[in-house]
Amino acid sequence: MQVIEVQRRRQMMTGTLDEQVERAVAILTEQGALAAGSAPEPPRVADRSGAGSVGPAIAVLVEPGREQSARELLGAAAELASGIGGWVAAIGPSLDGADDDLAPWGADEQIAVAGREGSPAPVEEDLAAAASRWAAEARPWAVLAPGTAWGREVASRMAASLGAGLTGDAVGLKADGAGRLIALKPAFGGWLVAEIGCSSPVQMATVRPGVLPLRRPNPDRPPARRSSLDAPSRSRLEVVGRYRDDDSGELANASVVIGVGQGVDPADYTELEKHRSAIGAALCATRKVTDHGWMPRARQVGITGRSISPRLYVAIGTSGKFNHTVGVRNAGTVVGVNPDPDAPLWDVVDIGLVGDWAEVFDALIPRLAEAQAG
Repeated sequence: MQVIEVQRRRQMMTGTLDEQVERAVAILTEQGALAAGSAPEPPRVADRSGAGSVGPAIAVLVEPGREQSARELLGAAAELASGIGGWVAAIGPSLDGADDDLAPWGADEQIAVAGREGSPAPVEEDLAAAASRWAAEARPWAVLAPGTAWGREVASRMAASLGAGLTGDAVGLKADGAGRLIALKPAFGGWLVAEIGCSSPVQMATVRPGVLPLRRPNPDRPPARRSSLDAPSRSRLEVVGRYRDDDSGELANASVVIGVGQGVDPADYTELEKHRSAIGAALCATRKVTDHGWMPRARQVGITGRSISPRLYVAIGTSGKFNHTVGVRNAGTVVGVNPDPDAPLWDVVDIGLVGDWAEVFDALIPRLAEAQAG
């Protein structure tokens, strides 16, 4: 078990509203929280181990339209492969294009899964069957998948077919001293992280999007080998259309995020949208907000939602309970706004402003926009 500990500065602003805002902006500017290039440069994707396709393979299931999640998983897989002398195989539909080389992101081989000629991309059931046949022959060291509806369905079907252990919704990955995969998974309401291992020859895990560091692409890695798998349709399921209730990719990539709790009246969302737009922020929400249907479920952040790591996170209308704030523990700087001077929120922020969110934002957002432009 590992205890999750995040050290925040807990600096409470004092004085009039204008004085609080001026002090907060000064601190944010000093810390580089408002500058686009201020964040430390992330590490580069690991170099190829040199094992070619001889060592143990780590397979990454690549979901169409989820580039960010795929790149996070490939970077983590490449790091694991460098430690065990292995290589990385990216498996998924639409990986046979000439301009979509995933080698800089960590792939040593790209395996395109195709359905019948002239048919659309294979459904999850058929893709899982094809990937399972590949894994039964290749016996990969591990199979990693995104913790999305698509990833869970494909990975769970593969685990059942292969008789493999599957850890769901992991927030971290590592190899232990015996060369086995260890998946880190929240436990006890998220206060602890448990280390989960698989006893099966093929080890599997789904990983929550947004929790792994997005590594810089490595242009020195040689181009990925190309191969393909056939996924004949079983004709048991036909997908007539797909849609998402929100563009969650925006939230995953946002450098500035405003977190909205139920203390913000939905009638004020129009005004909030103006503030969001002024500083180029994305919006996320607590579970109670999405339970009420005030924001799409894809915007939920916390232990039962997404995890994000923006450069700047501003929380309004939320008390600061752990089941939400655990989802932003990787944020660079956290600013909290709440009218209650004794709110639990102050224990998990870097900068705290006491007051009504609307009044604070009327004074704060123009100053943030000005500082960003400067």
